[in-house]
Amino acid sequence: MVELNHNVVSFNSDTLIKGNHGVLVAVFVTKKGSGSNKVEFRNGIDASATPVECTIFTAIEGNYQNIHRRFENGIFADCDGSAEVTVVFK
Repeated sequence: MVELNHNVVSFNSDTLIKGNHGVLVAVFVTKKGSGSNKVEFRNGIDASATPVECTIFTAIEGNYQNIHRRFENGIFADCDGSAEVTVVFK
Protein backbone atom coordinates (compact mmCIF):
# COMPACT_ATOMS: atom_id res chain seq x y z
CA MET A 1 0.00 0.00 0.00
CA VAL A 2 1.35 3.40 -0.96
CA GLU A 3 0.89 6.15 1.60
CA LEU A 4 0.21 9.79 0.80
CA ASN A 5 3.04 11.91 -0.67
CA HIS A 6 4.97 8.90 -1.96
CA ASN A 7 6.13 8.60 -5.57
CA VAL A 8 6.35 5.52 -7.79
CA VAL A 9 8.59 4.79 -10.78
CA SER A 10 8.93 1.62 -12.88
CA PHE A 11 12.00 0.76 -14.96
CA ASN A 12 14.05 -2.02 -16.57
CA SER A 13 17.32 -0.17 -17.26
CA ASP A 14 19.57 2.39 -15.52
CA THR A 15 17.31 5.14 -14.14
CA LEU A 16 17.66 8.36 -12.18
CA ILE A 17 14.86 7.98 -9.64
CA LYS A 18 15.29 11.29 -7.82
CA GLY A 19 17.81 14.06 -8.46
CA ASN A 20 18.17 15.25 -4.87
CA HIS A 21 17.79 13.84 -1.36
CA GLY A 22 15.06 11.26 -0.87
CA VAL A 23 14.05 8.08 0.92
CA LEU A 24 13.76 4.64 -0.70
CA VAL A 25 10.62 3.09 0.81
CA ALA A 26 9.92 -0.14 -1.12
CA VAL A 27 11.10 -2.15 -4.13
CA PHE A 28 8.93 -4.55 -6.12
CA VAL A 29 10.48 -6.89 -8.69
CA THR A 30 7.49 -7.33 -11.01
CA LYS A 31 9.17 -9.39 -13.75
CA LYS A 32 12.24 -11.45 -12.98
CA GLY A 33 15.42 -11.18 -14.97
CA SER A 34 17.74 -14.00 -15.95
CA GLY A 35 20.85 -15.24 -14.15
CA SER A 36 22.34 -13.05 -11.42
CA ASN A 37 20.57 -9.82 -12.30
CA LYS A 38 20.61 -7.07 -9.70
CA VAL A 39 19.78 -3.42 -9.11
CA GLU A 40 22.24 -1.31 -7.13
CA PHE A 41 20.75 1.82 -5.60
CA ARG A 42 23.46 4.49 -5.58
CA ASN A 43 23.64 7.70 -3.55
CA GLY A 44 23.99 10.13 -6.46
CA ILE A 45 22.74 10.95 -9.93
CA ASP A 46 24.63 8.53 -12.21
CA ALA A 47 26.17 5.05 -12.41
CA SER A 48 29.54 6.25 -11.11
CA ALA A 49 28.05 7.57 -7.86
CA THR A 50 29.33 6.05 -4.64
CA PRO A 51 28.47 4.57 -2.28
CA VAL A 52 26.06 1.79 -3.23
CA GLU A 53 23.43 2.08 -0.49
CA CYS A 54 21.64 -1.22 -1.15
CA THR A 55 21.40 -4.02 -3.72
CA ILE A 56 18.31 -5.99 -4.74
CA PHE A 57 18.82 -9.24 -6.65
CA THR A 58 16.22 -9.65 -9.39
CA ALA A 59 16.53 -13.31 -10.44
CA ILE A 60 13.13 -13.87 -8.75
CA GLU A 61 10.03 -11.74 -8.31
CA GLY A 62 9.70 -10.24 -4.86
CA ASN A 63 8.49 -7.43 -2.63
CA TYR A 64 10.91 -5.57 -0.37
CA GLN A 65 9.04 -3.17 1.88
CA ASN A 66 9.81 -0.88 4.82
CA ILE A 67 13.33 -0.12 3.57
CA HIS A 68 13.30 3.59 4.55
CA ARG A 69 16.89 4.22 3.40
CA ARG A 70 17.80 7.91 3.07
CA PHE A 71 19.85 9.12 0.08
CA GLU A 72 21.49 12.55 0.44
CA ASN A 73 22.69 13.15 -3.14
CA GLY A 74 19.96 11.57 -5.28
CA ILE A 75 18.71 8.05 -5.96
CA PHE A 76 20.14 6.27 -9.01
CA ALA A 77 19.21 2.70 -9.98
CA ASP A 78 22.15 0.95 -11.65
CA CYS A 79 20.58 -2.08 -13.37
CA ASP A 80 22.43 -5.23 -14.35
CA GLY A 81 19.98 -7.25 -16.45
CA SER A 82 16.46 -7.02 -17.77
CA ALA A 83 14.15 -7.37 -14.76
CA GLU A 84 11.23 -4.97 -14.38
CA VAL A 85 11.32 -3.09 -11.09
CA THR A 86 8.91 -0.69 -9.38
CA VAL A 87 10.24 1.63 -6.66
CA VAL A 88 8.31 3.62 -4.07
CA PHE A 89 10.15 6.67 -2.75
CA LYS A 90 9.59 10.05 -1.14
